Amino acid sequence: MNTQRQDDRDTYRLIITRRSGSELLCLPDGPYHSLPSVDIPRWQRVAEPIRDAVRTHLDLDAYSLFTCPCETPTSETPRTLFQAMECVRPDGPVSQIAFWVPISSLVIDSFRDAQDFRRICNILRALSHGTETCNEGPFAKPGWLRELCSWIAQQLEPLKFRLTGNFRQFNASSSFSLIRFETTDAAFWFKAVGAPNLHEYAISQALARSLPNYVPRVLATKPEWHGWLMADGGGVTLNDVPDPSAWQTALTTLANLQIDSTGLEDEFLEAGCRDLRLAALLEMVDPFFDAMADLMKQQTKMPPPILSQKQLVDLGATLKDALQCLALSAVPDTLGHSDFNPGNIIVGPERCTFLDWAEAYVGHPFLTFEYFLAHLRKDYPQLAPLENELRASYSRIWSSVASSEQIAHAYSFSPLVAVYAYAVSNNVWRDPERLKLPSFQGYLRSLTRLMKQEADSIQRRRVECLN
Repeated sequence: MNTQRQDDRDTYRLIITRRSGSELLCLPDGPYHSLPSVDIPRWQRVAEPIRDAVRTHLDLDAYSLFTCPCETPTSETPRTLFQAMECVRPDGPVSQIAFWVPISSLVIDSFRDAQDFRRICNILRALSHGTETCNEGPFAKPGWLRELCSWIAQQLEPLKFRLTGNFRQFNASSSFSLIRFETTDAAFWFKAVGAPNLHEYAISQALARSLPNYVPRVLATKPEWHGWLMADGGGVTLNDVPDPSAWQTALTTLANLQIDSTGLEDEFLEAGCRDLRLAALLEMVDPFFDAMADLMKQQTKMPPPILSQKQLVDLGATLKDALQCLALSAVPDTLGHSDFNPGNIIVGPERCTFLDWAEAYVGHPFLTFEYFLAHLRKDYPQLAPLENELRASYSRIWSSVASSEQIAHAYSFSPLVAVYAYAVSNNVWRDPERLKLPSFQGYLRSLTRLMKQEADSIQRRRVECLN
C-alpha cells in the first residue's frame, strides 16, 4: 500500500482490528508480522483516503477511530503515525496478502522492531479500554459505528427510510465525527464535536430552532456525544459553482439571515457565540496592542517590517476611531460567521444553507462579508472582477435597514475592524503558552501588519477627502 514518499506526505501505519478489538490485521514480513501503511498528503483530512486505500488494496472496509503519532511531529519533515481502525464487516473477506491475528497471540518477536511492538500494544490496550492514549472521546472505542447506525435507524424509522450501509467518513478523531450516510431516500449527515469546539453543538441547536431556513434541518441530537443528525443540504458547496449568480445569492441569503437574527443576540451569546460587539472589541484594543508591542520586540529578522511603539499607538488610536464610527452606522449587531468561506456554503436548487458554526459570533454583520471577500481574493482570483457586484447584492438587502450613506460609511471601517476582530476573537492571544510559539508569534505580527495597511488606507481616504 506504500506509495512514493515526498516531503509533503505522511505515512500512516494502520492498526485495523475486528471482533471488539480481539484480532489485528497483519501483512507478512518474512518471519515477522507487519502493519499495512499508506501515504497521505499532509494537511489533508485522512479518514476518507485511508478508507479508500484499505478497500482498494486489501479488499476490506474499515473506518477510522483516531490518529496517534509515533514520533514528535514537525511541520518540516515527513512523519509516521498510527491510525487505529475497525473492520466494518468482521466476517467479510480480506485480500490474500493479509491475515487476521489474535491479539492474545502477539509476542515481542511478532514484529521486526521491539519498539514497534510496544507501541502497537499500547494502542491496542487503549482500544480495549475505550480510550485514546492522548485524548478520550466516544469515537476512540471500537463498536461506536454500529451503535451510531442503530441510533440513526431509530430516528429514520418514522420517515420510512433505511440505511443502505454506504457511508463516507470525513473525520478521524476520538471526539469529533463527520459522516454522510446514504439511505433508501435522501442522505443524512451525523456531526459531533469535542473540545475546543463543544460550543458548536449548542449553537447548531439554537440555529435550528431560531433560523431553520438557513441551516440544514436537524432531525435528532445525541447529547452524550455532542452530536446531531441533519438532513443533507441538497446541493454542492459554493466553491464548486462557477456561476456568478450563485455567489450573489449566497451573499443576499447571508444578509437576510443576519437581519432575521436581530433581536436574538442574547440567545446566541448564551449558546456560545463569541462576543464581538463593538463595545467588547473596544475594551481589548489596549491590552492587545500591549501584547503586540512585546511580540514586535521579539522579532529577530527583517523583512517583514517591525512596527515601532509609536506606529502601534497610532494604529490603536485609528482602530478605536473605526470602532466608534461603526457604532454610528445604524447597522445593528447580528449573528456573524468568522469562517465564512465558499466551502461552508451549500448551494441548492431552492436555497443556500450555511455550515460549520464553531466560529459564530455576535457583532457587526459586515465583518462576515469582509471574511468572504478575503477568501475570494485569495483563492478565487478569477472571480475578483465580481467584487463590486457582490457588494451591491449584499448592500441591497441591508438597504431595508440602513441608508446607502450609512452602509457606505460602515464599509469604510469594516476591513480594519474585521482583521482586528479575527485576531482577538478566540482570546488565544492572551494565552502565555501559545505566545511562546514562534509560529504563533509570527501569525499575530502578520495580522497586526495587515491592520496597519487597512488603517493607512483609512488615513489616505481622509486626506483625499480633504483635498
